[in-house]
Amino acid sequence: MWRHTLGDPSVIVGIYESPPDLSHPCLADADLEARTPWWSPAGPVDDRLREHGTFTASVVFGRPGTVLPGLAPHCRGVIIGDTRPEHPDLPPDPWHTARAVEELLDAGAHIIQFNISHHTASADTDEMLKRAIARAVDAGVLVTAAAGNDYGACVVAPALLPGVLVVGAHRADGAISSYSNYGPAYAGHGITALGEAVLGATPGDGGVKARKGTCTAVALVTGAAALLVSMQRHLGRRADPLAVRDALLATARPCTAEQAHGNPARCLNGYLDLPAATAHLFPDLTTPPPPEAVLPTPAAAFPSPPRPGTSEHGRHPATPATAFVVRPLRRPERSPDQIEATEKADGPYQGPQEASRAADLRARTFVTRPHRPLAAPAGSLAADPFAGGS
Repeated sequence: MWRHTLGDPSVIVGIYESPPDLSHPCLADADLEARTPWWSPAGPVDDRLREHGTFTASVVFGRPGTVLPGLAPHCRGVIIGDTRPEHPDLPPDPWHTARAVEELLDAGAHIIQFNISHHTASADTDEMLKRAIARAVDAGVLVTAAAGNDYGACVVAPALLPGVLVVGAHRADGAISSYSNYGPAYAGHGITALGEAVLGATPGDGGVKARKGTCTAVALVTGAAALLVSMQRHLGRRADPLAVRDALLATARPCTAEQAHGNPARCLNGYLDLPAATAHLFPDLTTPPPPEAVLPTPAAAFPSPPRPGTSEHGRHPATPATAFVVRPLRRPERSPDQIEATEKADGPYQGPQEASRAADLRARTFVTRPHRPLAAPAGSLAADPFAGGS
């Protein structure tokens, strides 16, 4: 893909995330706009939130030639920075998420990514959020959302909503990560991507750090989707993000029973397979000679789980020099129960939401907190931007 495009500047990727550190060397020259939402209380950004936002931005937009080249560095990014200064460990109000969708639509986003999610035990969510997501999908926008890291058959919003591309996580050896959520609400509209040992930028020190989780996996899928939409523009076609979504779903590679720990639902539609999706969308595409001065990393940088029956199955692949490095790990063969016990013992995930996972969130019958209306500044969205119809 990088031999054809590093991303098209006319392709806009919107992300609802924590504010990134745009001074990081890999982001300093990126075409990124970080917006502070008027509906979010002003205040300092929690260090964990800043780290999460910086990591996500670098995986997608990291500049070529820097310590951390991203997947679609020439695309334009608009990041709505959720701060939550008073309660950084709690997810935001769904109304705030809906407002972020509306603002990103106004910004012309072709793809909208959600790392921020809302827990629910009812497979339902706030009506305003449902209307916002439906409006985005109806407008032809590809919405990607993390499946969540709650170790089981439970779902989160907006991932559970129709039309959203849900992204779960798998390990480098192809096994589905035990923390990756699944459930009937995800059936038919989800894929899995690499969710461990992925490198991203860290704020403040210009460094890099490995992370894991479905939030990591969804950034890889967003970057891959941005490249595919950019390829449409590169070939003179109109941008069609929903065709990209459908291609990613149609070409997802199925898991084996072993990789899915005996439960096929955990694999969603299957593994992300970018070469197959590219061939599906562009069957006549030929690969030009590689412009060595332009390519940020080797083509092997798009990792795919080892195929059963190959010499690589059950082993970690070699480490590619890229934003989502797979570190060679040496693990003995383990049963699914041993895998789950070990991963649970790894401690809390590094994302801001994982730190707030609690039994009461999973036991609730509905997702939302009582909405406290905020006074909207002059010229901004009304308290309910969707009043009067969907």
